[in-house]
Amino acid sequence: MPAPYLALGLAGPHLIELTGRADLLARWDALPFAFTVLGIDRIDGRGPAPLTLDSSAVGASLAGRTSRARLLIVASPQRDHPYNLARRVASLGHLSRGRSGVLFAVVDAYAAPGPDDTGAWGGAGLGAGAPLTAATALDTVRAVRALEQSWPYDSIVGDRETGILVRSDQIVHIDHDGAYHIAGPLNAPEPATGASLIAWYTTTPDDIVVAESAPVDLVVGAGGSVAVAPPGLRPPDSDAAGVLLRPTLDQSLDEVLTAAERLLADGFAPVTPGGPLRAALGLAAPARPAGGRSAFPVPEPHPSL
Repeated sequence: MPAPYLALGLAGPHLIELTGRADLLARWDALPFAFTVLGIDRIDGRGPAPLTLDSSAVGASLAGRTSRARLLIVASPQRDHPYNLARRVASLGHLSRGRSGVLFAVVDAYAAPGPDDTGAWGGAGLGAGAPLTAATALDTVRAVRALEQSWPYDSIVGDRETGILVRSDQIVHIDHDGAYHIAGPLNAPEPATGASLIAWYTTTPDDIVVAESAPVDLVVGAGGSVAVAPPGLRPPDSDAAGVLLRPTLDQSLDEVLTAAERLLADGFAPVTPGGPLRAALGLAAPARPAGGRSAFPVPEPHPSL
């Protein structure tokens, strides 16, 4: 059995250290992790820490300040409509040149309570006070994937001879009709490296069966292809392709990176830093949906040409 790769899950306090200290940032960027989850404590059930940073904001900052580290932001339908999430995910894919993705879960521990203390936003489709379930979160996954693929990158042609910048007839409505009702398309093109990697965080193996109905590329947690372990401990032999190191909230980032360095020297398979996340994990690009209503007419040459 090949050695598993090592991933890292950083909590809110670690993100504050990572963004505030250049020495720790450079050290983290150089380590051969498969990827790092930014804000794992938002979704793993440990509850909020006294201080934190927004996962997607940290991801955007780190994408521009690093050249090798690969990262997953975390997301839940408690905080954002799928359209807003899709814009963040696609934008981060552009900023990181494919070194990024998103890890979905049902609950965000930092979400402000809603009218019924669920923390759910009150948007159309879900509605204030609607129950938060795996089905709702996975409907978000479907919508985000469809939205990111609604404006294909290769539709941008920049043809000077005809004056056509974008073959706009290739941009499509997604016509998503589930927990959310979204026509689309997204107002940002797909990253040049293709659709972003989407992962799902599970607490029980039964959750994987539910996730099979959505376009999930990677399952992290119980029964998934990426197991979760505390620092300094290696889980029992399993078929897991990777192990995500999840430090405690009171550990410093220096301690976390030191523990990770020991594990990497102890038999975990290093993954060469840099390059798109999908390629690093050996994951194929998702299929592009067939058909779809064109959002715009077929472009025509500029009248002056």
